[in-house]
Amino acid sequence: MGCVNLCSLTSNLPVISYQKLTDLHYLSKGGFGSVFKAQHSDWRTTVAIKCLKLDSPVGERERNCLLEEAEVLHKARFNYIIQIFGVCNEPEFFCIVTEYMSNGSLDQLLHENNLYTLLAWSLRLRVLYEIALGVNFLHNMTPPLLHHDLKTQNILLDGEFHIKIADFGLSKWRQLSISKGSGSKPPEMGGTIIYMPPEEYEPSKNCCAAVKHDIYSYAIIMWEVLSRRIPFEEATNPMQVMFSVLRGIRPDIGLDCLPGDIPSRETLINLMTCGWTANPDERPCFLMCVIELEAMLRRFDEIDILEAVLEVKKSKVSQCERGGAGLV
Repeated sequence: MGCVNLCSLTSNLPVISYQKLTDLHYLSKGGFGSVFKAQHSDWRTTVAIKCLKLDSPVGERERNCLLEEAEVLHKARFNYIIQIFGVCNEPEFFCIVTEYMSNGSLDQLLHENNLYTLLAWSLRLRVLYEIALGVNFLHNMTPPLLHHDLKTQNILLDGEFHIKIADFGLSKWRQLSISKGSGSKPPEMGGTIIYMPPEEYEPSKNCCAAVKHDIYSYAIIMWEVLSRRIPFEEATNPMQVMFSVLRGIRPDIGLDCLPGDIPSRETLINLMTCGWTANPDERPCFLMCVIELEAMLRRFDEIDILEAVLEVKKSKVSQCERGGAGLV
């Protein structure tokens, strides 16, 4: 297992002038900088920009890392992958420009209970189905693309609450030839700990397991979507999560966390527990997840999902009008 150097790949990424990006509004902060909402003055449309830190000189390493992410997004064009419009490449300002997702992240949808009081099962299953479709597409690219940082904060939602997978800063191209890598980065350098499979804690043992990293993360996301709880929320520090996972402890699948009225509950739990098993070879592929969830979604009429989307829209507008949250 090895990784292709993305900087060696050619691309035709459009270059966007910083002067064209106006009316910046801060959205969130990440490892290399911040994300803003902005207007493109010529396109007359809203975009999102992921910038390196504006208050410090732009280093070559940081610039290359963000460029690598831009390269990945440019090649991974699909309905459920965030779309990149181009890069802003100036001495004091470097960013990637993507489509703007008006309903924030899946993390917000699940855990801002005051904003979204009710999430119908039909909408939750559609979310899980679309995530599986997106990652299945990535894994079927040539060479396969492994995301390696799937979490609810990186799953974004458009105006109709369809998902888009974002944040490809840790993604890896998988070599099709047989090669021996030195393993992945240690946990403190990788994705959020609660979504990381146990083999990531011991990089020396993580050889061919890397391709099954994403399915473990997805299984944790499944539990989070169905329960609307934070995985391992009782843990007080990352080491406690690591030791628990290495001992085989996983989120509780009892009725207190996963209600009995979940459609196809047993099938979902089986898919979830297979996905987070300690042995990577026993985890399913994303195609299997897509097939299983496809069958579950067929049990709902299209009107069921449309009504579920309308319900969350109404809930959000109602709370915003009461001053409970601001529309971004």
